[in-house]
Amino acid sequence: MATKTMSIREVFDSRPFTPYQMWICFLCFCVTLMDGFDLTMMGVTMPKIGEYLKVSPSALGLAVSAGMIGPLVGALLLGMLADRFGRRRMLFISALIFGFFTLLITQITDVKQLALLRFLAGIGLGGAIPNALAFGCEYAPSRMRATVTTMMWAGMAFGSAINGLAAVWLLPSYGWRSLFVVGGIVPVIICMMVAMLLPESLEFLVKQGTDKARIRRIISKIDPALAHDEEVQVYSSEQKLAGVPVKHLFMEGRAATTFFLWAAFFWSFYLIWIILAWAPTLLKQSGANVQQYSMAFFFINLGSALAIITIGRLMDKLNRFFVVIGAQALVYLSFVAFGSSAGSSFIIVSVVSVVCGFFIFGANAGVVALGTVSYPVDIRATGLGWAYAIGKVGTMVAPVVGGYCIAMKWDVRTICSVNGLGAVFVMASVFGLYRHLSARYGQDSKEAGAVSKVA
Repeated sequence: MATKTMSIREVFDSRPFTPYQMWICFLCFCVTLMDGFDLTMMGVTMPKIGEYLKVSPSALGLAVSAGMIGPLVGALLLGMLADRFGRRRMLFISALIFGFFTLLITQITDVKQLALLRFLAGIGLGGAIPNALAFGCEYAPSRMRATVTTMMWAGMAFGSAINGLAAVWLLPSYGWRSLFVVGGIVPVIICMMVAMLLPESLEFLVKQGTDKARIRRIISKIDPALAHDEEVQVYSSEQKLAGVPVKHLFMEGRAATTFFLWAAFFWSFYLIWIILAWAPTLLKQSGANVQQYSMAFFFINLGSALAIITIGRLMDKLNRFFVVIGAQALVYLSFVAFGSSAGSSFIIVSVVSVVCGFFIFGANAGVVALGTVSYPVDIRATGLGWAYAIGKVGTMVAPVVGGYCIAMKWDVRTICSVNGLGAVFVMASVFGLYRHLSARYGQDSKEAGAVSKVA
């Protein structure tokens, strides 16, 4: 009998989304949860760390900067290594690095040690997030890729919310070290789960072509009948790209894709920092106490998680580019409303903050989802890692711009209205990406909106 061939994409697209695939995506969700937990960990512990080290909050700026630079380095370096040596291996190493050096922070005696450990932990975090998103995306059917990607990315919002609640209980009773103990132990547990329970990327294994038994075992979890059919040969439909992965981000017509994605990531992550920085300020101005502020911040992140999941479903059902553009338009309007709520009551500020966070985090997830389908598998982690790193640059630039706005003595309304223009830049970048991909592949608008062969 003649051998039957089937691409990996056909294996996933022709079958229901199995519990096994859901489990894989859940583990990737747990990895992104670390990002959200880390995002707010320094913010809530900084005053206590300053008291312990007997330094002013401004003196901790070195540690804050190091915590931002580390993920940038990790995203660039470990993303490329994942495309070369496998997603699972780099996920394990990334989570272990983050957990180990976060735990060591409990032993610091000065600011320089804190800065070094934050930098090293950040390298692991920066490598973990793009790899987790690329990994989960590869196990999702094309019809659900945006939904699955955004649900994994929702881990960031859940992690931030969990940290906010944990801080209310742990800080008064156990001190600042307790958050770093939790923030270190959980990633170590996750990396152990990755090592024991997560398979390697099927695309990666098939392209390696060295372990057919392992490939069959993975396929048997998705479709047992297919795995036991000896006549079926599974192959990768994507061309193998030789050489250094990063160079392929700019070859074969991908330079424009890369440029538009980087611009969208930069401004989208920039906007996230603005809401995280100004929500506490407005809540405090409205007279909120610590408990009220913590609960309001929890609901901001909870609303964000719901928005992230919602936009993924919309992107899978409608033109994904136009969904992101529409979400960014709502981001700008919510920024204007956010600035206008300055000086209002706690209830009004809380509601506006939740609405603003809902749109900002949801729209950001849409941009991240576009990043996961914009490159072929051989450079997917590299492409997403570099885009994520550019997004981290946006979070580093935002405080500088915020400081300038304060130095110019702008009021909150003006600051929000001007910085909200970042959403307009994202809209322009996503529309540019849409036009570029439509022209490149000769697709009509509906097909371009459901791009799954972007390469």
